[in-house]
Amino acid sequence: MTIILLIKKALTNRAFFIFLVLHCTGFVTTASGQSVNLTFGKDTVTQNGNTYSFNTVVLRNSTASTRKLTIATEVPEGWQLLFDNRRVFELAPNQTLSLPLRLAAGIQSASGVYPVRLFLQVSGDPERTTYPFMAIVGANSRWRASLLKPNLVLSKAHKAHSFQLLLSNKGNSAEELNILVNTSLSLDQGKNRTVKLAAGKDTLLTYSFALAAKMLDDFKNQELTLQITDKKKENQLLLQKVSTFGTVFSENPSGWYNFPMSLEFVAQNVTNEQKSLYVNSNGKLDLGKGRDISFNYRTDNFNSQVDGSSRYAFLSYRSKQWLISAGDQSDFGEFLIDGLGARLAYDNGRGYRAEVLGINSRIGDAKILSGTQAFNFGGNQQLENQTIASFDKENQINSFLNKSTYELNWNKYHHLILRAGLSTEEFYSRAQQSALQQSFAQQFRKNGSSFGVNYQYYSPRITARFGLTATDVNYPGINRGLLQSNNEFTLQFKQSSIGVLFDYNERQLNPALDTGSLKYRMLGGRIAEYGLKTGWKYKRGYVTLITSMVSQMHSSSELLPINSFKLNFNTGMEIGKGISASFSGNMLRNYVSKTDWNALNEGNIAFNQRNPGVNQGNPVVRSGKYSLNAYGTLSTKNYGLFARLDDGPSYYFDFINYLNNGYSTRRLQIAPYYERSFFKELFHFRLQMDYTSDNSLPAAEFMARGDLSLNLNDQGLSFRVFGAKNVRATPGNRSDYMSLSIRKSFRVPLPGIRRFVTMKVQLFKDGNANGIYDTGDELIPDASLMIASQQLLTNKKGEIAYKNIPPGAYTIDLSQVNNIKGWRPANGFQQTFEVRQNSSFYLPFRQSQYLSGKLNVQKDPHSNRVFRPGNIRIMISNSKGESFSTLTTENGGFFMNLPQDTYKVRINTDLFEEDFRLLEDTFNADLLHKNSEHIVFELRERKRQINIRKQN
Repeated sequence: MTIILLIKKALTNRAFFIFLVLHCTGFVTTASGQSVNLTFGKDTVTQNGNTYSFNTVVLRNSTASTRKLTIATEVPEGWQLLFDNRRVFELAPNQTLSLPLRLAAGIQSASGVYPVRLFLQVSGDPERTTYPFMAIVGANSRWRASLLKPNLVLSKAHKAHSFQLLLSNKGNSAEELNILVNTSLSLDQGKNRTVKLAAGKDTLLTYSFALAAKMLDDFKNQELTLQITDKKKENQLLLQKVSTFGTVFSENPSGWYNFPMSLEFVAQNVTNEQKSLYVNSNGKLDLGKGRDISFNYRTDNFNSQVDGSSRYAFLSYRSKQWLISAGDQSDFGEFLIDGLGARLAYDNGRGYRAEVLGINSRIGDAKILSGTQAFNFGGNQQLENQTIASFDKENQINSFLNKSTYELNWNKYHHLILRAGLSTEEFYSRAQQSALQQSFAQQFRKNGSSFGVNYQYYSPRITARFGLTATDVNYPGINRGLLQSNNEFTLQFKQSSIGVLFDYNERQLNPALDTGSLKYRMLGGRIAEYGLKTGWKYKRGYVTLITSMVSQMHSSSELLPINSFKLNFNTGMEIGKGISASFSGNMLRNYVSKTDWNALNEGNIAFNQRNPGVNQGNPVVRSGKYSLNAYGTLSTKNYGLFARLDDGPSYYFDFINYLNNGYSTRRLQIAPYYERSFFKELFHFRLQMDYTSDNSLPAAEFMARGDLSLNLNDQGLSFRVFGAKNVRATPGNRSDYMSLSIRKSFRVPLPGIRRFVTMKVQLFKDGNANGIYDTGDELIPDASLMIASQQLLTNKKGEIAYKNIPPGAYTIDLSQVNNIKGWRPANGFQQTFEVRQNSSFYLPFRQSQYLSGKLNVQKDPHSNRVFRPGNIRIMISNSKGESFSTLTTENGGFFMNLPQDTYKVRINTDLFEEDFRLLEDTFNADLLHKNSEHIVFELRERKRQINIRKQN
């Protein structure tokens, strides 16, 4: 098979080339697209809520040599993508690799169609190729219910208790919910209620109940179930726990660190010879204050026909300013290197960043060392400088380069980037070199340079972009010999747009480094495109049209210039409720000028000998007929249909092949599918049938594809199996495959490394006023105190334990210790302690004066109004301006121990309705000359007026 036919085989997949033309407005033919094919199991996926949707990425190396490549991903902002995290993939000749992909939309994503892009970069190729598929987000309410405090602890100090239910709707449509509470408690709000939940809004519901003090002693822990149901009969169950407070309270279940981890077993292509089995694990330990430790480990393939290691492992520490990472590292800069190394980065948070990276490549014998610094200033400017040293022992080249980038944003619409670089390469002699290479190597050193400018202007009316990159053949890295310019000017109107575009890509080869290698010769060539674009958008869709002229020539062929007239069409629309359709297509007319054809025939004897019957001496030039490649999708909630048609030569090498032997591509693919979720989307499956008719295949192909997934989120477990089966197996067609993965998330305790500490407190009467707990000092049992909003009650030894709390400062509130008269905290009612390790604190009480009182309520005997005198705040202030407060008990009484002083005592009148009035709301209390004072607030209900009307 000739080289051209091999290249032709690598270009059988063109669907996503159409999408690339639409979004990049350029006719791009890259080596990566010619050597490795990337296809998706589904061209469109549907996102329901924030659950995962699934897709499959299939890579195929259709060349006769091993290919190494990297894949980068791009998803809409706020979305999550789970994908094989290998940094470098390796494909043997004719190998096919299937990779699972999981996608979750952002929870607040509006309904619509979103692109998800994969960027394929084949090692040694000049550019990466973009492959997209579409994700559809439909209208939904996405409501969710949660309890703000699912563990409610009752206190004797507060007789009225409540818990709160938060209803959130993160979707784009309103919802009506019914809430049913199953409990033996008497709720003030009732046990069954209906709530209307607006789109994008939250609603907070409060459920309150009251318990008498005597009931708290015998109160048994209860669990209230709340069932929330929408109109679709989908429901959510919540559990509210209610218990009384005691001597011991644990803020967290355990005092040890828990390391969140996930473990995934992946088996790919288990039914054929290309099977690959490996285990992937990752975890992240939160150390607090913006610090964490993370790791990722992927084993090598346990059973694989592919040589080379796919193991990947690293350990990283991150703080607010530092990043330290050791293990496998990747650098996607100038040299696309992956291997064992270390990375050290620093960010001062004020506009300065620095990074040092060192990697020993796992491919070949090469090492790289780089240092980067970036400065942000002025609020809209950034200057970055990077120095790279590459030591390639395998190719006997040492490369050094320094490049700087300046970035400027202004007036919201303007964006400017300037790049410049200088380099030098040192060559040393090799045993087997061509005469040209030896002559070049004897010069020992070559200097190179690179320059780039990119300007973009985006406003509601105008879109303009200008880009120029110029790199000479002596500049090392993936941009060697690249001359590229991308330009566009578009006017945007209310519902339409019109613009012009011009893109130019040229790669010059280095005569010493690229001679004699097909891989490098394929990099050479040029592609130029110029044309017009226009678009329309309307309520339910859009239309884009691009007409252009494309000229291209590749050095890996006969250097024959080929021109093409191209018409590109792209549209998407909604058809009725829940039905959407999209279509994209290219129509091309390729031709060769008579002058170029005659010059090639006259100067290329080998070409004439190989093609004796192809228009030799004939003034009529064989030109490509009209070629078409197009695909379209029609989809509903559960059903869909994908169709694709390729007819005629569409790429440069297709047309060269057509000129050589008259071969023209003809391919038709039709793929209906059905997918559905069950059990609140825990279970999902998709079934698809592919019919493919291709003149490169011996017969039409029928492939049945299945995708089944189970997500047990509460158990942290997920399972997926997917594959394809040839319904009518034919020699030469694609083989069957099946892959599966099992993922489990869990938390691993780390004994010996404590995350939380325990705080013990003991109350005692300090009879000798020395501030120290001595033998014989009386303990204070049954005293109510509060730490960090948590109510606790001392035991018979006067002690409490606040367990498993984060280290820090804690304030103890002793203002509610009202079971001992004439004793007050020696160091104040609010005392703060720093807790860094397990600690015990002794709190002394000293003799004091005390203030008591009562709220006396006199009701109108003719009134049925109910008034509860409990839980009303009493505010006390001394002569120094210090404030104290307490709450009335259920019968209206209050009590507080206070130091010697004079006080003003006030009651909170905000809670009284207009039918009630206080005879006096402020009293003076003299505890300077007295040991105690008793104050009574008199509250009177206004008598009701009776109106008597005469009747005739």
